[in-house]
Amino acid sequence: MTHELPEAPANLFPGAVDHGNGRVTFVLYAPDKQSVHLVGDFNGWDRSADPLHGTESGLWWLEKNLEPGSYTYQFWVDQNILICDPYAHQLAEGAEADPPRAVVEVGRQPFQWQHDQWARPSFNDLIIYELHIDDFSPEGNFQGVINRLDYLEELGINAIELMPINEFGGEAHGWGYNPAYFFTTEKSYGPPDMLRQIIDQAHAHGIAVILDVVLAHTAHRHPFNQLYDYSQSPWYGRGLGRENEFGFPTLDYGKGPAQAFARDVMAYWLHEFHVDGFRYDYLAGIGIQGDMGVPFLVRTAKELRPDVYLIGEYSPEEPPAVNESGLDGAWHITVSYVLKAFLTQGEFNVYRWDDFEHAIKVFHPWDHGYARASQMINLVESHDEERLAYHLREAGVDEEMIWRKLALATSVLITLPGQPMLYHGQEWGEATQRTTQANPIHWEQLETQEGKALFNHYQKLCRLRHEHPALRTENVLIDRVQAEQKSIIYHRWDDAGDEVVVAVNFSPETQNLELPFSSEGRWHEIVQEKTVEVDGEFTATLEPWTALIFVSGE
Repeated sequence: MTHELPEAPANLFPGAVDHGNGRVTFVLYAPDKQSVHLVGDFNGWDRSADPLHGTESGLWWLEKNLEPGSYTYQFWVDQNILICDPYAHQLAEGAEADPPRAVVEVGRQPFQWQHDQWARPSFNDLIIYELHIDDFSPEGNFQGVINRLDYLEELGINAIELMPINEFGGEAHGWGYNPAYFFTTEKSYGPPDMLRQIIDQAHAHGIAVILDVVLAHTAHRHPFNQLYDYSQSPWYGRGLGRENEFGFPTLDYGKGPAQAFARDVMAYWLHEFHVDGFRYDYLAGIGIQGDMGVPFLVRTAKELRPDVYLIGEYSPEEPPAVNESGLDGAWHITVSYVLKAFLTQGEFNVYRWDDFEHAIKVFHPWDHGYARASQMINLVESHDEERLAYHLREAGVDEEMIWRKLALATSVLITLPGQPMLYHGQEWGEATQRTTQANPIHWEQLETQEGKALFNHYQKLCRLRHEHPALRTENVLIDRVQAEQKSIIYHRWDDAGDEVVVAVNFSPETQNLELPFSSEGRWHEIVQEKTVEVDGEFTATLEPWTALIFVSGE
């Protein structure tokens, strides 16, 4: 006697999906497996009670009727592999469990979004603030970010870039670049709805939320890595890019299942959490081959949400890959290298203070290979780099001069073509040494005279960038590079007559610089808050390690 297999429901989707009225489908993609069973607290963890039905496409599925409530479950594959659901939306314990239990909440009330109609800034208008949930606030969790959204708005940023918030494998404290569960939030940070609250409240403050996502690889303890030998994996392989230098299992975007998985990950965060964009980590490890790899991620994300912000990370930078892939922008890390070389009067990577003309080309997008100025996400500090204040102290710079140089770096960062990015604590001169271990920033520094003064300088310049569209256009002209005097003059403008002229002295000597103002009349200098009348040639005196920023018509 034969038994007909039940007809699979339409539009099966991996994971546990609550369809309402207590009807829940459990789905696992596991091609070429012989059996899959669902085990959980709803069946007493009986490994034979709930067999899933297989399909030719490799999906295994089961529909169950469950009363409202929270349930935990796992999959038992081929009667020898116990795994957590790779599409789990929540875990009963952290990813360090072997394996953890997935959670499905039946009958859960959906989150009530309050601020979906907010005025979203254009990509060119962004001032980005990178933060790590655990280190950013004393609370070390999502609530700590919510508590400081007023502060971030007051500072003047309008986008926060959250370092990975997914459950990661290995450490009690970490940065999350070894993701174990791509659809969950790190349990120590708080429940998923608390992240939704960050995003909703950030939008109320006029702040976009960008997630740092890792789609080049997974943690070793990811369920994909338990299901198959690496050489037989539907998802892993050699890949299209650089061989993974961190030794993690590589997602191979030459394979359809890897593409489908990445699409599902992006769709989940865009649609279920209303995030505004992604910063793709380690794109060199994903690679480009025709329209596969990075171009696939970009195209797919824009199909899911046309106005999504998409930022890439290439280290070292690869402007041609950014241009080819269609990314909105990429971390312009060489700005950090040049500023550190100049401000320590030394050498950083390949850039030297005494090779001024070569190094200064990094400030210009086209000299550096980018197709548009807006593709450059300029930064002085990030989680990947040591703090500027740390470098200055290591170079033996005295304390008074450190604060002057930090302010100078700020003036350049905010006025360069492209979008500026800060790293948490940078705005008050945070100087802790880089570590992946717990490294909380020191909010008390804001109460010091130096920290408050630097914060006010950042605040002033963020306001300047918001108020002057010239600083958000593609227009930039480096008017003068004076290598011997270690000085540079550049100006920005828009088509409506707004203009900003910036003069920078990267030397320990006072410099008198003739400024090429485009028109006579009144100009206002932002840093010293002085108004000048221009009538013909105008010479500005710049103290050592300072910048002056002039705006027209004020």
